[in-house]
Amino acid sequence: MIFFDYCFYRIHSFFVKNKIAVHPQIHSSNLVSAIQIFNIWTFVKLLFFIFKIKFETLIIVSPLYLIIYGINYNILLTTKKYEKLRKMYKSENHKKLKGWGVSLCLVGSFLLIMIVNWYCNG
Repeated sequence: MIFFDYCFYRIHSFFVKNKIAVHPQIHSSNLVSAIQIFNIWTFVKLLFFIFKIKFETLIIVSPLYLIIYGINYNILLTTKKYEKLRKMYKSENHKKLKGWGVSLCLVGSFLLIMIVNWYCNG
């Protein structure tokens, strides 16, 4: 969970710094949920492919996304997590490099599910 907390912190900081979103905490929580669901979806899709289970993964992923988003919303927004994380990472080193790492994680998660879907669906 520490990695996803850091992703939330970096995404939220990006939105605040560049004044992109009106409610950066909601958009940040949504993007962290997307990273998590893409990774889970990839894992489920690969398991179904390996064990030759014919089932629509979207039926599993859609409710799972709502559950993950609800959990993230509760943990990240109602507990003022950003303020705690900002204090913790105030003096971090290599901010720019770590920011690129979070961006690559988001894009990589999306690309990985696309590649796995393409491979599994033939």
